[in-house]
Amino acid sequence: MNNRRLYFKVLAPLSLVVAGSAQAQTADVDTSPIGEAMSVVEQTNRAAIESQETINRLSSSANSLFDEFRVENDNLEALLVLNAGWRRQISIQEQELDTIAESIAEVRNVTQELPLLMQKMVSSVEQFIELDLPFRLRERRERLEFVKRAIDNPSVSNAERFRQILSLYQNETAYGRTHETYPTTLTIDGVERDVDMMRVGRIALTYQTKDRSLTGAWDRDAREWVSLTPAEYRAQVQYAMRVSAGLVAPDIIEMPITAPELAQ
Repeated sequence: MNNRRLYFKVLAPLSLVVAGSAQAQTADVDTSPIGEAMSVVEQTNRAAIESQETINRLSSSANSLFDEFRVENDNLEALLVLNAGWRRQISIQEQELDTIAESIAEVRNVTQELPLLMQKMVSSVEQFIELDLPFRLRERRERLEFVKRAIDNPSVSNAERFRQILSLYQNETAYGRTHETYPTTLTIDGVERDVDMMRVGRIALTYQTKDRSLTGAWDRDAREWVSLTPAEYRAQVQYAMRVSAGLVAPDIIEMPITAPELAQ
């Protein structure tokens, strides 16, 4: 009896031990690592999503930057081509500027020498008129004086002065290629007579009075008017004047002219 009680007394504590062990085992099964693992997975997935979004954003930004780079590169190439073209044009313009500068220097020299040149040209024409055949002297002298006044006028430009001188030269030159008949007055033997004057270029200058009684010509060597005494000159000069005036058809005419001399 005593042994049984001892048994139960011993057994009871063993049962408590077993029960306690079972409870202890149940209590030792903890689910916190799984939750932590799930949390880590969730955080990893979230981080992966954020990383992907960052990658997508960076990729989009990189594409945008590449497009901008390509556009700017194309613009740079266009600017380089344009710049090269401008450089060529600037080089050509610099050469033209050098040429213009040289021309300006030459023009400055010509401008300084132009007044003297114009004076010499006018003096030459004046001397030529006085030594030439004495036809239309009043008209030619008035034209010469007009040019002189233009040269002395400070309001007249050098270009206009030079134009007037060239016009004077052209008029004088034209007389050598033309012929004409015109009425004028001429002093013959100290008496003024109305005459018809005929000029053939610069090789012959003859006159005939209105009544056809006197016929004469300019003697270039003696520098005076001389009478044409042969009677046939009167008819020949009269016919030549009619041809020159256009009263008859053009024809070969005979005129008293001075034979040309050999130039020395």
